[in-house]
Amino acid sequence: MGKTKRDTPKEEVKLANTHVPDKVYAYSLQVRHALYELQNCSSNDIVSVEVLEDVAIEKSDGTVNAIQLKSVLSNNNPISNRAKDLWKTLYNWLLSVTNHELDVHNTKFILFVTADRKGSIASSFQDADTLEKAQAAWESAKQEFYKDTGEEKELSDEYALYIRSFFKPENRLFASQIIQKFCLKTIQTNHTSLLYETFCERAMLEEDLGDILFTYMLGWIDKRLSELVENKQPMCISYQDYRTELIAIRREYNQKLSLKELAPRPTEQEVQEEMNALRRYIEQLDVVECDYTEKIEAINDYLRASTNRTIWAKRGDISDGNLTSYQETLVKKWDAKRKILSLRNMHLNLSPEELGKLLYLECKSDPVNIDHLYVPDFFTAGCYHALSDDVEIGWHPNYKDIFMPGSGLSVQLK
Repeated sequence: MGKTKRDTPKEEVKLANTHVPDKVYAYSLQVRHALYELQNCSSNDIVSVEVLEDVAIEKSDGTVNAIQLKSVLSNNNPISNRAKDLWKTLYNWLLSVTNHELDVHNTKFILFVTADRKGSIASSFQDADTLEKAQAAWESAKQEFYKDTGEEKELSDEYALYIRSFFKPENRLFASQIIQKFCLKTIQTNHTSLLYETFCERAMLEEDLGDILFTYMLGWIDKRLSELVENKQPMCISYQDYRTELIAIRREYNQKLSLKELAPRPTEQEVQEEMNALRRYIEQLDVVECDYTEKIEAINDYLRASTNRTIWAKRGDISDGNLTSYQETLVKKWDAKRKILSLRNMHLNLSPEELGKLLYLECKSDPVNIDHLYVPDFFTAGCYHALSDDVEIGWHPNYKDIFMPGSGLSVQLK
């Protein structure tokens, strides 16, 4: 009795041999390289994936960069003289030209290898920048595969079809024109590192935004391309669309990285009550002869900083560690400015009160952020007032003698 279909032994399937990881990496490389090329585009350029090539740039002047990507995940060399990848790429370009999919006169044929690899034939094609040199490079490369008699040398089945087509006498002109427009690019570092460094440099990003926006824009490109495929449209992204999205997300994250004033402004009554409370930070301003308007401004800054600081801490926008570090930074800046002004005063001959007021104005006009978070303009001045209220800093050169307990000195508010 013959075997039923159920009884037929099945060939064992080994997932490791399906090459799915290679295919996934190849597509992710195309997405990442599309982002890489968008960094170098201008206003009306369009970057495509799997339309004219792995990645292509259609420029506003009508020229095209057709980019074939070769990933290198091991010790293989995709541009060695007999590498299948090299000759398959050249064969496909030849087909695109003969089928009028690419115009050989306005196309640059770029082979981008994601590692530092070399090949003498590929290098000779790269150096052939005139048609005469390109034809000579074609003849020289042909000797790798053909004897002087025209007889084929031993060819591997892997690339025999590509070699025979590329070196057909009737294809000599098109092949030479492709060689003339051939560009080989290899990289010393890994592709992702190159992309990230280029992205941060070209977009002129702050260090703390680099990782966030890099990841976002990669995801945006991937999503955009997937939507185009689902809608049966070519996978094309214009530079204008890319730039618009980058500007929008950068603005959004910049706003997220700024601490916003959340508390209501102090009322006139609250300001007057603070003035009447004989607070030490106001006394500190008084001894350096700040006027009434300056004191009112200082009270507003102090109260606004105090209430917003509390709200931000409760919301988790800032931590106790952030605040401690921030206060330490302010004290260091105050001390540095105090010492600099002391040296300058050897030539200025300012009175102690004038020197103290100058120090106060220097500090309050120099905003200091909390780590990577931008703070409102009142916050730095308000925090300086909090430090001066605790006499951790002071404006008058002799503030310690005036305000420290046991000094025996008193201040008459003006």
